[in-house]
Amino acid sequence: MTDVDVIVLGSGFAGLRAAVAASSSGCSVLVVEAQPEIGGRSRFSWSNIMGAGTRFQREAGIDDSARAMFDQYMRLNAFRLDASVAWALCEGAGREIEWLADNGVEIRGIVPNESFEVPRIHRTRGGQQIIDVLTKLARAQGVDFALNHRVDRLLVEDGRVVGIEAAGEQLRAKAVVLATGGMGGNKELVNIWMPELAKLAGDWVLPVGGDELAPYAQGDAIPLAESVGAQITGRDYYEATIRPGYVQVSNPALPGHLIMIDATGRRFVDETAGIAAMHGAFNSAVAPVYAIFDEAAKNDYNPSGIRSEEGTPKRRLHPDWVEDVVDAMVEQGEIVKATSLNEMADTLGIARENLASTIAKYNADVEAGFDSVQLKDSSVLRTVEAGPFYATEIRLSSIGFTGAGPRVNAFGEVLNTRHEVIAGLFAGGECAGGLAGPMSIGGNPTATCFAFGRIAGDSAAAYAAEN
Repeated sequence: MTDVDVIVLGSGFAGLRAAVAASSSGCSVLVVEAQPEIGGRSRFSWSNIMGAGTRFQREAGIDDSARAMFDQYMRLNAFRLDASVAWALCEGAGREIEWLADNGVEIRGIVPNESFEVPRIHRTRGGQQIIDVLTKLARAQGVDFALNHRVDRLLVEDGRVVGIEAAGEQLRAKAVVLATGGMGGNKELVNIWMPELAKLAGDWVLPVGGDELAPYAQGDAIPLAESVGAQITGRDYYEATIRPGYVQVSNPALPGHLIMIDATGRRFVDETAGIAAMHGAFNSAVAPVYAIFDEAAKNDYNPSGIRSEEGTPKRRLHPDWVEDVVDAMVEQGEIVKATSLNEMADTLGIARENLASTIAKYNADVEAGFDSVQLKDSSVLRTVEAGPFYATEIRLSSIGFTGAGPRVNAFGEVLNTRHEVIAGLFAGGECAGGLAGPMSIGGNPTATCFAFGRIAGDSAAAYAAEN
């Protein structure tokens, strides 16, 4: 006897999409959420979604297809993904964007990003609006919710997952879908599954959004799935952004007037580069890394405006570099202030001649109007020459996405260590392993939530109908 046909763990994008898909097939569905409210970390997402071949692209005159996105997605990820899984993601992402729009989610346009050859990132109003739409659909189809319940273990009989246990109570189901999100707020799991990032971030590691969002990113799917023999894949597959140590809000890129150097005094990246470039650059830099600027830049800096979307928090692009904040951080010892570059070099433990040479080359490039070392946009170049000088450590430490989790096939079925299907167990979204590879790609996390949330929900419903 079962209490419900399908149990979905997690109420973010993937969980709600799975619940809507499964209930559309006539299944009784219960969504179990560890937090006291529906939506998880998805509520705080900017919710840009990658997808190809959509009507929105066609309306914008963009010639694209799921096959073209698949080919590039595989190349970007060095062919480290199962082709059938990657195809299911790429083929499904565009259809999910249109499905979301058909159900009331506002698509605000298509923007390019640093990874794709054509614009594929579909902008929305933000996470809360999508959660509201999906929740309304789920409730209309009879989906039930159990909030503030963290699942302790999966129930298994004769090699099949048949339910869950939470707070000592057991609930039986024909199928269970894991949609618990990433692990960015769980430092223990980050150390195990993201050792590269753990080394770069040290004790600064946090999910994007800081401590406030850590409870929403605990990686529950990994221990639950491991306990029933699931294969965990995706080690060191992640998306992370940079920040100084005195703030918890990440800086996807730095203001153009800063330059970054590593412990050798080498400038190693375009300071305004995107997330993927920073990921690679920080892995090649010699830690620690510092951002350096001078008094004139500090006094003249005017943040580039306010970025806001209805339904998401309003935030200034670079509020942590304004004059008042810099002065306060100097007082607190978070930013180093030095009267000369030699003093700065000595304070940071960098060879004087290396720092002087790097700054001299940069200043010469600024005067020439061309950054010959990192090709930074000439419109943001400015010299670093008028002391006093300022420096603060920067780390790649704010986790936006983690790609490790129980491996799934193209049907969202969880596989064991012998690549066999674990009957009754499915996964989708950020917690599902094998959907994302080593390359940080904008819009990828949300695409995995919608495409594989739907796939996992459909597959769970089909399995429940047969059992």
